[in-house]
Amino acid sequence: MKNILLLLLTGLIISCTQKQNIPESLGYKSFYKGFNEVKHDSSITDLRGNWNANELILSDETKEYFLFPQAPDGYNIGNHITLNPDQTFTSFYSAECGNDCFTNSKGKYKIIDKNYICFYLEKITKSGDCSGSSTPNRDLGLYYYYKKDKMFCLLKSSGNLTQDKNNVIYRDLIIAKRAEIEKFYKNHGSLNHFMFDWKRTNYTDETPIVAFCMAENKIKNYELLYYDKGDRYSTMAIALVKVDGKFRYVIYDTWGDPMVSLYNDAEIQQTDQFIEKIDTDKSLQIKSFKPKNKLGRTLSDKETITVSKKGNEIYKVIYENYPKDTEHIGVFTLTVYYQNSVPLYIDFQNAFIGIENKRMDKTGLYILDWENNKVGVKVINGDGYYVSIEWIKTKIDQIMDEIEQQNTK
Repeated sequence: MKNILLLLLTGLIISCTQKQNIPESLGYKSFYKGFNEVKHDSSITDLRGNWNANELILSDETKEYFLFPQAPDGYNIGNHITLNPDQTFTSFYSAECGNDCFTNSKGKYKIIDKNYICFYLEKITKSGDCSGSSTPNRDLGLYYYYKKDKMFCLLKSSGNLTQDKNNVIYRDLIIAKRAEIEKFYKNHGSLNHFMFDWKRTNYTDETPIVAFCMAENKIKNYELLYYDKGDRYSTMAIALVKVDGKFRYVIYDTWGDPMVSLYNDAEIQQTDQFIEKIDTDKSLQIKSFKPKNKLGRTLSDKETITVSKKGNEIYKVIYENYPKDTEHIGVFTLTVYYQNSVPLYIDFQNAFIGIENKRMDKTGLYILDWENNKVGVKVINGDGYYVSIEWIKTKIDQIMDEIEQQNTK
């Protein structure tokens, strides 16, 4: 009975969500009536030329293209797109050697205005380790384009400029969140299991995937804003949804058995807001001193403790150990943020500044339960590294003893 109710609920949510994603239901109709029905503006030439690209023009299901300037040294391998002055395009794949599958596509394009371009795919050919050809003769639809830095971004469009501009914002939010999720999940997924309540699913399409996840989390009212599959090598799709006026993220992981999770970063966000508040608080009193007792590796190491406080309340402590042998040993920095006299966030880094080995590895710890050693682990820079919370606690106790001695002077 429970499973039947869940299926009915999921089906209802899917139906409602599908209606939300139909442009006409939002009060507008697309101006795009087909490739043959729109005119080309030959005065717009910014998109013309040869580009490196993330994808070849092969399908109307491709949601985004990125056109990058080609390398001036001529070393350009991978995917390419050429937009010719005569409104024809070619896209092709190149490699360093001939042992590969080489795909080539041809067709027509129209730049409608400074916001929109459309494609018509005529022919696909394959050679090398693969063979065959086809003539799709298919309208691939409309794309909203904009320039970002030196590249052009083309996003699949329903023909509404306001929605397209919102989609750019939504996609950028997902890109930023994807980087964060990678740092929490891919690097230390077992330690950060509290953020990922995975549910197995057989769904493969974006709308039912999100609907299933929402039903599993007992969320009835939501809006699916954007769904991003990542690049061709990605095994993780991320959907941006709005729940009670707030952005939430649904993660769909296809590695192994497909599973879905509603990303739980509420505590992380609260901590980040607290850190930003402390870092920008100009009323804090800051004092640096050298510890009496050596806390680092050798007697020749230079050590510094910096304390940020207001009255008797400590909000931030930075400990730096600068070794004499910087050629082989990194400069170790430990930063601790306090809330109500208890560590809330810690990060530690080793900066190797030797001539032959310059790099910085930095890891952050979000304290969930200080007494019971529960933390969230985030790789901030480099490969990161994880040290035991017991070692961290011992080091912090030593630092706090030094601060106490300094205060009693």
